[in-house]
Amino acid sequence: MSKQKCQGCGGAVTPVYNPIKHSFKGLHTCKICADSGKTSYWEAPFDFDKMMDKTGLQWAERHPEYPAAFIDTDINRLGGSLKSAVNWLPSDKPFLVLHGTTGAGKSRTAWLVFNRIWLENFPDKAVWLPMRKLEAAIEKGFDDHKHGQVLDYFCNVPLLALDDLGKERLTARMESDLFGIIDERTQNLKTTIITTNYNGQSLLERFGNQETGQAFIRRIREFSTAVQG
Repeated sequence: MSKQKCQGCGGAVTPVYNPIKHSFKGLHTCKICADSGKTSYWEAPFDFDKMMDKTGLQWAERHPEYPAAFIDTDINRLGGSLKSAVNWLPSDKPFLVLHGTTGAGKSRTAWLVFNRIWLENFPDKAVWLPMRKLEAAIEKGFDDHKHGQVLDYFCNVPLLALDDLGKERLTARMESDLFGIIDERTQNLKTTIITTNYNGQSLLERFGNQETGQAFIRRIREFSTAVQG
């Protein structure tokens, strides 16, 4: 994953969000250095706050899709296993799988990890994808004759979160596409976060094609750090 460094402290930059264009940019500074005057804007009006007021840009200390209900998550109230997962980093096992019962805090934990990795590796792209949105994106890809492009994007985006794996309708097409995404991401060690209420066996039981299901579960197990909530 690529990293853009702050010219003041050398750490991660704080992304800047354009709410009109729904796009991001990096200004080669973190918010702390900008606020303290350690870094300054290089074009008139030179001061970051004045420039951002003038242009309507906003500091993006959180991903813009971060759920409002999760913003004030108290890490100390997470279960022991989930609390330990908050500081997870991808390695030779680039998948983090958070599984367990509803309401355990899996999605809250996943958002904490997702947001931190996105900020640390900006400007790499990051996609948070509830499974219903994956279904919709694949269906739209077929309708627009861009199915291959849609799959390629999800296979290659540097950071992908699949929320509520197992809640999707597992048609034959979805089984094949879901396996393809996981297969390519494991092969290329792409950072991936998964939340699910299912374990390996119960996920396998949802597959109509058991051979595909077994290969799917095997890849996730081999490349994942699994945490039960």
